[in-house]
Order: sequence, then C-alpha cells, then structure tokens
Amino acid sequence: MKISNVLASLEDELTFPIDHESVIRQVGAVEIDAPDAQETETISTIIGSVGQETYASADELFTTIIGNVNDEYIGRKFYDDRGGNSFEAALEPTDEADVSF
Repeated sequence: MKISNVLASLEDELTFPIDHESVIRQVGAVEIDAPDAQETETISTIIGSVGQETYASADELFTTIIGNVNDEYIGRKFYDDRGGNSFEAALEPTDEADVSF
C-alpha cells in the first residue's frame, strides 16, 4: 500500500480509540511501500517498539507510523530549498560576507 493511502485505510479498518495490541493484530501485516525503493515495511515492524498504549484517532496512529518509518520513506536527506542540497555543503565554512540577516 502506498503511504498516501494509509490514513484512509486506518479510518476504514479500525475503530478508535484503539489499543496498540489491537492495531498490531488487525492491521500489523499491512505492507507499506517505500516511495523510491523496492522495499516494504509492515505496520507491525514500523510501530512494534513504540511505547504508546492507545491511539485516540486514525490521525494519531498515522502520525506515529510516519514518525517511525525508516530512511527509505524520507525524501531527499538534508534537502534545503533555500540553498545547497548536500549535507557536506552545510558543513563547509562560509564567508561571513555571504551571511544575510
């Protein structure tokens, strides 16, 4: 399943509030596709070690899932639309005359 479809699926499949174990039991086997990779992760592996006991809403559960996905689900790392795109560029010393306040 695409990550963009997860929230709607959670709203359809689960009744909230719901406890963590029920989420794992009911939708834990659902695979979520990484956007730019051939990898998938299940909801169970994404939130399995989260210490949260209950989820009040589908939004809360979705936020937990999004907050715990691995790097394949993240866009370009260290992306900055204000300048350079590389992490290495951020570490390079800058000329103080280039700094804008």
